[in-house]
Amino acid sequence: MPPPTTYYSVATSVQSWIQSGELPPGTQLPSERSLCARLGISRVNARDALHLLEGQGLIYRLNRIGWFVAPAPFIYDPTRTHSLLEEARTHNRQLDTELIISERKPAPASISQKLGLTAITPALNVIRRRAVEGRWVLLEACFFQEENFPGLLEQDLTESLTRLVRDVYGYANRRLDVAISSKPLTILQAQRLQVREGSPALKLERNVIVNGRCIAVETEHWLHDAIEMRMRGQTTC
Repeated sequence: MPPPTTYYSVATSVQSWIQSGELPPGTQLPSERSLCARLGISRVNARDALHLLEGQGLIYRLNRIGWFVAPAPFIYDPTRTHSLLEEARTHNRQLDTELIISERKPAPASISQKLGLTAITPALNVIRRRAVEGRWVLLEACFFQEENFPGLLEQDLTESLTRLVRDVYGYANRRLDVAISSKPLTILQAQRLQVREGSPALKLERNVIVNGRCIAVETEHWLHDAIEMRMRGQTTC
């Protein structure tokens, strides 16, 4: 049985407003002061209730703006070979992309080594952020070998990079090596996703392998409550 604390009762009330449709996804919640006046509680209990709901993935906070009702988690297969945009369309989700950086620059040492580049050899760097139903939930930082992707920076980089790799540059037959870990966001990453520094995130690093060589490294930072990972298994006899 849940503890009979005031903050839990507050959380239950807000949860009922969400589930009834009174507060649909994307709606900004009443301020802490308004919650206190409406429910006759202290600011401490209001704040504790909001953090409880945040931990349950029902609401999220935009830094310096307020609390909002969270949309349903994005269904995500990190081993996908189709594009994230295609996956969003499959699940009828709104996906928006903003290009932040596109430039030639040396990659970090660990990525240069994977790409077979020297420490001073430039790669093609693309940084984007992506929103699901208007909430920024994903920060992408990709490095591409320039010799394998001539003219990449002149392409429309707000569109699918997976489609560019597959259809424009002809790398349909490729292997994806994926590593997944949990990482707090740095201050710059948090600013770009409009959340607090140190917010929990899932880091996915995807190495794109063609003919035994790594031609691109894609790093994704997802807000931890914004995705649900599902991977298709293979039946064995």
